[in-house]
Amino acid sequence: MTTPRTFVLAGHRGNMAAAPENTLLSFASAESVGADEIELDVQLTRDGALVVIHDRTVERTAATSTPHLQTPIEDLTLEQIRRVDLGQGQRIPTLDEVLDSTTALLRVEIKALAAARPLAALLNQRPEHDQARCIVTSFSSLSLADFVAASPGLPRGVGLHVPDSDSNWRDEVNRIGASTVLMPFRALTRDLVDEIHQDGRRVEASLIEGPADVRTILELDVDASASNAPGYARDLLKASDEFTSRFPSFVERSPVQVIATL
Repeated sequence: MTTPRTFVLAGHRGNMAAAPENTLLSFASAESVGADEIELDVQLTRDGALVVIHDRTVERTAATSTPHLQTPIEDLTLEQIRRVDLGQGQRIPTLDEVLDSTTALLRVEIKALAAARPLAALLNQRPEHDQARCIVTSFSSLSLADFVAASPGLPRGVGLHVPDSDSNWRDEVNRIGASTVLMPFRALTRDLVDEIHQDGRRVEASLIEGPADVRTILELDVDASASNAPGYARDLLKASDEFTSRFPSFVERSPVQVIATL
């Protein structure tokens, strides 16, 4: 890897410590506490809208009762989804709304195969600065292959989530041309991170939940991480002299400066 290094801190579904996950309020809060990137999830409605929600249903995240608690997102229209109250005045946003209301980097995770090509079409229609701040990820290499086939290519590329290092993930990463490999801390070793770096790829490992995770980031030498409480995570990272020495640009920078160094 080249120096100086750039470390990216993501707010996992925004700032879940302060607002309902995957909402405009959560994303605004993540930006306000200094998250470099916002991690979010996209699925496709019955009428073809790309909406930002993690689960296949709203049962876990709905703040009030709704007739559609257990109805899959793909069986609901955008109008029906808009009626779901997530708390604190928040509704399920569309991806277009998120792009319009944020300036941070975005990590867009495809949660359903059907969303891959519509996502490519949407991003193809967005301004270049929006394309430049997005990386598209998924646990499904099929979803990423579909996205790549329909997209002219994003500057930040695509990333494959790898829950288990014993799988055939290397073949999948090579096949889709992933720029980033995303793994949990427990699945990584320093040798494996070095191997991925030598192949010219970045490594993201999560989640940051306490001081021990900062030590793990330094021991593994990863390039990015995420947190449910990005303000707290940022304070932990900035308090580490070893971390700020390795990633000096982390202390004070704008989203534009982060994009320029990736």
